[in-house]
Amino acid sequence: MLSSTPNPKLQKIMAHSNEDYPVGIYYVEPSKMYMNYVRWHWHEELEINLVKTGTAEFTIGEEKIIVKEGQAIFLNHNVLHAIRSVENDECILLSLIFNPGCLFQNATSSLAKGYITPVIEDPSLRYIIFDRKDMWGRSVLSYISDIFDVNFSQEFGYELSTKSALCQLWLLLLKKCKKNLPTVSSPKTPSLSPDESRIKDAILYIQNHYPEAITLDDIAASIHVSKSECCRCFKRAVNLTPFEYLMRYRILQAADRILQNDRNTTSISELAASVGFNNTSYFNKLFKKYFNCTPTEYRRYSKTEHRDKLSHFGLSLTHI
Repeated sequence: MLSSTPNPKLQKIMAHSNEDYPVGIYYVEPSKMYMNYVRWHWHEELEINLVKTGTAEFTIGEEKIIVKEGQAIFLNHNVLHAIRSVENDECILLSLIFNPGCLFQNATSSLAKGYITPVIEDPSLRYIIFDRKDMWGRSVLSYISDIFDVNFSQEFGYELSTKSALCQLWLLLLKKCKKNLPTVSSPKTPSLSPDESRIKDAILYIQNHYPEAITLDDIAASIHVSKSECCRCFKRAVNLTPFEYLMRYRILQAADRILQNDRNTTSISELAASVGFNNTSYFNKLFKKYFNCTPTEYRRYSKTEHRDKLSHFGLSLTHI
């Protein structure tokens, strides 16, 4: 159901889990999130972000890309990325996430193999910037704006309008990139840099085991490298140590659990233990360091009638 009053931080306006309409529209405000950024993530779907106001910095692997107001960026599937506002700038994005199946439902059809597979299987095509400096960019941005407009209005047939605009957008993209795309008969094998491949595996390991007493040895072993190489890999790829990433992830999970548990049925010590901390004092210290408030204060303001006060702490309510 479309919301006419988007969450000021990050709101999923429409679900893309529906196989009949695999499209999601999000309202994203990185400057209102913890440390002004959307944390590292990747997904199978394709993503297009339109910068409505301000300036956004997309970190894709080891590369930093500045996307200014009025520009948009296409992110290929499974591309590891993070987003932040530049210099605490008030930055607002509209994000379109869609499964390429909305173009051709049969992934094995000749049309899909000819027009989708060459793009999503091209390891060199990680992102594309769209701007209004040339006719091609203006045309692409026009279709992107149309997609957001019809999904906001949800007028009769908006799904068909979205699919039509996506097909036109995709055709423009293909015509622009076709010289560099692999052919159907000789597709390139998707590949990741060693750092990105390792980081994805390490992040998945942390996400699956964060409540446990995992160590640097465990994280390094999960990606089959030494402890020192594991640390270097994290610093190169996400500018954090493995321990820093683990602690932040645990704290963010604790905040999420508080938001899901408004009845105070879990004590702070139980909460700390549930996300991997065996020392409540250390948990409280880290929580306040990262969120500028204690877990108890966060719980108090997480009540429905007080959630607006969380903006005082610069927190994200829906993407933690």
